[in-house]
Amino acid sequence: MTILDVRRVGEWDESHIDGAMSIPLHELLNRIAEVPAGEVWVHCAAGYRASIATSVLAAQGVRTVAVDDSYAEQAAASGLSLVTGSGQLVAAGA
Repeated sequence: MTILDVRRVGEWDESHIDGAMSIPLHELLNRIAEVPAGEVWVHCAAGYRASIATSVLAAQGVRTVAVDDSYAEQAAASGLSLVTGSGQLVAAGA
């Protein structure tokens, strides 16, 4: 399973899910070949960009799950850690 973050680079730099890959939504069509095979969980900050990215990926035959909640809350609920802009790893639920 791949976690795809479609937020802007500045948002990614502030904080992101540990192990996620970043492809901002506006770059997705040009970079779709970079998305690994298998199930892809797509997230953004609130869900709007994730839903668009999910539609784009699904049209290309990619099996996707849109996470339409706050990514930080969803990460914690799923037991995933976050990486802050300073590179600090924040354990899930911390």
